[in-house]
Amino acid sequence: MSPSEELESSIAAAFDLSARGHDRFAVDRFLAMGSVLVQRAGLREGEHVLEVGCGRGSTLLAALDVVGENGSVMGVDDRPGMVQLAGARVRARHVNGSDVRLDEADKPNFQPGSFDVVLANLMIFQLADPAAALRHYATLLRPAGRIAFSTVAAPDPAFASALVAIGRFAPKLSAQRGPFRSEAAIREFLAEHGYERVAITEDVQETRFRDPEHWLEWVWANGGRELLDRVPAKSLPLARAAAFDEIEAARTPDGDLVLSTAVRFTVAAPKTPARV
Repeated sequence: MSPSEELESSIAAAFDLSARGHDRFAVDRFLAMGSVLVQRAGLREGEHVLEVGCGRGSTLLAALDVVGENGSVMGVDDRPGMVQLAGARVRARHVNGSDVRLDEADKPNFQPGSFDVVLANLMIFQLADPAAALRHYATLLRPAGRIAFSTVAAPDPAFASALVAIGRFAPKLSAQRGPFRSEAAIREFLAEHGYERVAITEDVQETRFRDPEHWLEWVWANGGRELLDRVPAKSLPLARAAAFDEIEAARTPDGDLVLSTAVRFTVAAPKTPARV
């Protein structure tokens, strides 16, 4: 087994526990954030929605509340555990045409013009080639369709320090946040890759954890997997300890860890052929 496979095996155990017991953990940052993303996307009753990298499906459920029985939601994720959990949550609503399936977030396999809206909640900056993904999403949209995605505007200082601590034990990552580092950069990036009518707003999201282990489980399940995968298995205990020391700065008087993150919500529409 390779070092990365050993790391995945050790962290995945915590990830699977988080997936099965997430209600018990009472942390679903994506529930509140998904509701905001749906609201900023301007979803309407009867629309058909795709979420890429849907995770546990919280954003899908928020979307389903708006589009109703005449609309549908479809989620894709490349993690079987998340697909199983999100699919069960969506199917429990008994809405025809709504489901979750295993697929790649950057190039989901659907017919062109299948959706009114493509959603991406805190994941697009994790993609190896976000430009190619954006171009592909445009093909999946119907006329007058749109994308809506969230990105980090400013991380909580304790969270940022904890990730830097982990990064000291991992090979250097490329600067994938580059196109999303600022509102101006996002607008330029979208224009370069075929989008217009860009609207960007910001909000502050609060997340509460009971302890550092709880936080690490959440990081693994919600976007930090790439960084953790780069830590050699033999260095994992040291990386965890260093991160836990830093995340303690978020401890509140009531004993929980509370992180406040500024998040950008971006909505844009593909350019029509006449406008390209």
